[in-house]
Amino acid sequence: MGVEQDSHKITQVGLPQSAQVVQGDAMAWRGAMSSLCIGNPPFIKSAHLDPHWRTAVLDRLEHESGTRLKDTANVFVLFMLQALLRTHDDGLVVQLVPYEWVTRPSAAEFRAYLHEKRWDVQVYRFDADIFPRVLTTASVVIIDKHGTKGRWSFGEIGRNGAVRIFASPSGTTKSVLPYADRDGNVHALRGLSPGGQDIFVLTEQQRLHFGLKKQRDVAPCVTSLRRLAKDTDVLDAETFRRDFVQAGARCWLIRSDKAKWSPELSAYLASVGTRWQRYSTCTNRSQWARYVSHPAPALLVSSGFVGKAPKVVVNEIGAVAVGSVYAVLTQRSKPKLAKLASRLRAYDFSRRLVHHSNNLRKIEVRQLNAVLQRVGD
Repeated sequence: MGVEQDSHKITQVGLPQSAQVVQGDAMAWRGAMSSLCIGNPPFIKSAHLDPHWRTAVLDRLEHESGTRLKDTANVFVLFMLQALLRTHDDGLVVQLVPYEWVTRPSAAEFRAYLHEKRWDVQVYRFDADIFPRVLTTASVVIIDKHGTKGRWSFGEIGRNGAVRIFASPSGTTKSVLPYADRDGNVHALRGLSPGGQDIFVLTEQQRLHFGLKKQRDVAPCVTSLRRLAKDTDVLDAETFRRDFVQAGARCWLIRSDKAKWSPELSAYLASVGTRWQRYSTCTNRSQWARYVSHPAPALLVSSGFVGKAPKVVVNEIGAVAVGSVYAVLTQRSKPKLAKLASRLRAYDFSRRLVHHSNNLRKIEVRQLNAVLQRVGD
């Protein structure tokens, strides 16, 4: 028995006589319990889900399981819990999902639920890029409800099909970086998410076209550090001008957080039309464009990286960290700040993080806090 929302896909499937696919919402399915549940659930971030549908699903899953998943949980985590609820007490659940769930905070409640039930869990990530257009590392998750020892094992499926077993989800002998709360002396902050970057972050050409003035209407910002050369240690005015402004990057954050807007900024916001309605961040605000600003950080850190450590630069120009760029806030002097940045670059993050996609690794902001507390003294 299969459940598919898209009726067009159902008509295209060739099935044996003993199998059938019914049209419906898999998250609302109440059919007979199964011995085996196999699935490849969609990867949809919580911000892209209909909020009413998400709340209804979370409420129902909590009612049946006794566990409340986070509102920020990706939809594939919801599907995995649904699969467990739709199988017998000794059933088997096999899902093809991103590997990141084994450590991400957004799936913490789901992992706690598995530990509480003491089911055996096996997670095998793929070494091969089986979904070339998807920026996540795929994995096969096997949850054996017949198991009662609560054993977790991790492994990697090589390109030749061979399986390598390892003790830690990091895939190395090192444990995954812990999560730490903010420290008053120095701490990391997630990049600002004002809404759609296509609305709130402009190129130099767009800034000039709408007559927006620096400081009054826009502030310098960075949404990615990929443009910077590997040996760049400081984001100064010249580097920002060359690698962002002149390169045509989105690097000007509109100052719609201010109490008063200039006529030019008001005209630009009016030109947005209804595009802002596509972003829940905007629709959840009483005034869609008025976000809460972040302070300009002392350091800028890339959340995703290839190699041993992420890019870290001293933020001399005072750019706002937006999106996937993390902000490090501290009042340290320039020499001490440069020393902290150097220590972060020297730290081997790669051995203590799970694979995100191929060679790409991604650090969570609270994991960065843990490293800052270790190297920041």
